[in-house]
Amino acid sequence: MPRVFIAADIYKKNEIQRIQQELITSLGLDRKNLKLVGQENFHFTFGEINNSMLDTIVTKISEVDFQSFEIKYDMIGAFPNNTCAKVIWIGLDEETKSAFNQMAQIVLSNLADLDIKIEKEIIPHITLFRIRRVALNLNLHNFMSNYTLIDKIDTISVKKSATTTEGPVYENIITVKGK
Repeated sequence: MPRVFIAADIYKKNEIQRIQQELITSLGLDRKNLKLVGQENFHFTFGEINNSMLDTIVTKISEVDFQSFEIKYDMIGAFPNNTCAKVIWIGLDEETKSAFNQMAQIVLSNLADLDIKIEKEIIPHITLFRIRRVALNLNLHNFMSNYTLIDKIDTISVKKSATTTEGPVYENIITVKGK
């Protein structure tokens, strides 16, 4: 069964990919130990949803009313943390993070009466790559000082992910445009 999730789409995918490549080079990482996210798959995820409720969720998402807004990428981070990094991501500055979380609350409030497990507190991020095999101890604290990148969020989508030998391929089931 394919993975289905709710996401906010972005535009500056080429620039995010450039940051991804510069980060790999700057950290001296071996690409064979990384699973890179392709630029076509860069997005902000609100959470996975249950396929059995897909029709209801698509209806609820189609009713979401939100304002488009600019975002500013501001930091590089790691999950679970910098000393045991398994996932490397790019995040937002504090002001943009606040605007993102306000929009997320609008989306989540439309789904509140459904029995779904979406994160209550979303850390807005775009996954750049995953570390294969062993977690790394990375010093990521100074990376965003070199980057200033403004983007826009004006669509929310319900996406379906199909797994292929080349990696996941995402398809939008529904896309809602902000005002």
